[in-house]
Amino acid sequence: MKLALVGTGLIGSAFALGVRGAGLVTQVVGLDPNPSHGQTALELGIVDSLVTQVPADADLILLAPPATQITDWVARLAEHSGVVLDVGSVKGVLVDQLREQQAGVPSNFVPCHPIAGLERNGPGAATADLFVDHNVVLTPLAETDAHALALAKSCWEQLGAKVELMDPWQHDITFATTSHLPHLTAFAYMQQVSSEQLAYAAGGFRDFSRIAAADPDMWTAILQLNAKAIRAALADLQGNLDQLDAAIAAQDWDGIRSLIAKSQGRRREFDGSGVTPKDSIESKPND
Repeated sequence: MKLALVGTGLIGSAFALGVRGAGLVTQVVGLDPNPSHGQTALELGIVDSLVTQVPADADLILLAPPATQITDWVARLAEHSGVVLDVGSVKGVLVDQLREQQAGVPSNFVPCHPIAGLERNGPGAATADLFVDHNVVLTPLAETDAHALALAKSCWEQLGAKVELMDPWQHDITFATTSHLPHLTAFAYMQQVSSEQLAYAAGGFRDFSRIAAADPDMWTAILQLNAKAIRAALADLQGNLDQLDAAIAAQDWDGIRSLIAKSQGRRREFDGSGVTPKDSIESKPND
């Protein structure tokens, strides 16, 4: 097959390396508005050539641009004969946007969310094994062609990923809580830490604040697209903080201990689930 890669950053380049290494594609062309990324991907052999538009004979198209550009790309490729995948971390909102347009959701489009990332960005950080043992969530729709879904599922599985299917709107609610809210909390927390205090920070600070180093452009786009679900999750967090504040004010130490123990149990439940934290910092697809 021939792969057209829209966005030659970490995720897109890792996908290209993986599917080529698995023998799924024999040719990869890249398209990227960032000339530096495109040139690096070309020099590293991740793409065979750089193009200015998606070729008509591409069998598979991976969209890895900034999240706010995905809808436009999907609509633009609605009549393309190839299967179109994306790697954005917001799904339901994109589906709503597509359905508001006259063309609707194209049958060749399979929404995908690989739960993978690194602190380092760009094609130079990409490896063919980035998705091994990582979850990839697919959110197919009634409009999704069965062949397109089967091809998407097969590609990710042959890259070593564990594929799960999910409703796109449930996806956004789930990741608002498990991914977007932790980042938002870290961003807010870092506003109250002074440069002088950093000298006294240790392991707990390092573990908690690491995701605050995430890409500003990417996370602004995520907050913009998934604002409704994120605000609902943020309201729940505010309620939990208010509960803690009230307990401290009342010197209800038994209540606080009970809450901490419950939190400890939930964390141990995660530790025992066989899942390992893999996307502490979601990388910007186009970086």
